Amino acid sequence: MPNYYYKAVTRDGVADEGEMNEVSSAAVIRRLQDSGRIPILAEEVVSGRVKRNALKMPSLKRKSRQPDIVGFTRSIALLLASGTALDRALDIMLEVEDEPASRKLVQDIQASVRGGAALSAALEEQGSTFSGFYLSMVRAAEISGALSEGLERMLEYLERSRALREKIVSALIYPAILLLVAGLSVVILLTFVVPQFRPIFEEMGAALPLATRFVLTVSDFLAGYWWLGLLAIAAAGMATMRFLSIPEKRHQVDAVMLRLPLIGPLISAVETARFSRSLGTLLHNGVPVLQSLEIARDTLTNRAMAAAVAGAATSLKEGGELSDTLLEATVFPGLAIQMIKVGEESGNVDAMMLRISAVYDDEVAIKVQRMLAMLEPLLIIGLGIIIAGIIMSILIGIISINDLPI
Repeated sequence: MPNYYYKAVTRDGVADEGEMNEVSSAAVIRRLQDSGRIPILAEEVVSGRVKRNALKMPSLKRKSRQPDIVGFTRSIALLLASGTALDRALDIMLEVEDEPASRKLVQDIQASVRGGAALSAALEEQGSTFSGFYLSMVRAAEISGALSEGLERMLEYLERSRALREKIVSALIYPAILLLVAGLSVVILLTFVVPQFRPIFEEMGAALPLATRFVLTVSDFLAGYWWLGLLAIAAAGMATMRFLSIPEKRHQVDAVMLRLPLIGPLISAVETARFSRSLGTLLHNGVPVLQSLEIARDTLTNRAMAAAVAGAATSLKEGGELSDTLLEATVFPGLAIQMIKVGEESGNVDAMMLRISAVYDDEVAIKVQRMLAMLEPLLIIGLGIIIAGIIMSILIGIISINDLPI
């Protein structure tokens, strides 16, 4: 069995650490809890070195100086679930955290809690560090008297959301690298290889074939005015961002994106998974339905789908049903709407929304793999056609030398 290094705190507040042989870190946690200790971390020891485990609260300071909300939530949820008082839980988090930025965040929260503020109020005082979704979840858990359970559900939501995001990013790494290599190959070919043939063509002038003249012109532009191309790309990017900053235009673009082949269904599946997970988690935690819809709407990045949710909230105020309004909007998948309808009829909307999120998490994985299966050969074929076209244009120019009058 693997060996695990652990840190824990006894009920009397005494720190305890050591090593334990168990089948998994979860088993280590259970043994610590059974012995009356509060587990802080459990890390596998590999070749005499500690291998970082997800149970340890990671540094709350990233390169972007944004706190790791998942790590913070994991630590405080674990401690509260072990029966530790909130103030003592924050004390323990300070004891095991070495990063100055992390310690400051926990210290600020602890200062507010000791001043009489509820945890939700203390988190809200941290500015934009915690989202409105997070604050609503914690506030509802406090009202229901089940803070530890609410934080555990919040942790599950955050971990599933991060897993979905990492799944998409990981799947797109290879095509992105392939596209970058393809672009660099073409640029190198045009800026370093093609110019070597210019001396051969200098005396030919108008006799050069059109394809050869075109490739030489592009090569000259890249060699002499590459900076102008970069400026054009930057200007186009800024113009696009400014265009999309207009709400009406962004709504139109997002609506068009949903109708595109391959990309549209993928966007719809990702947004449906995000929306259903957010709404289901909020409802399960006791947040009122209209407030839940408003918060879940803000988690959507597609404006067309967000507008449909806003319309559903208005319809609910007037006595309508969520499924009927979303069906009329025609932006959410039919299967998701049918499942929402079943949830409304059975009175289990929260459980059904969480089931929908699980279904569309799997759907996203399938669609990403399907898109990559088509995208990768298309990129390879496209690169081959471009390089072959450049080479052929040069060969045609060389062959045309024989056609010149002597």
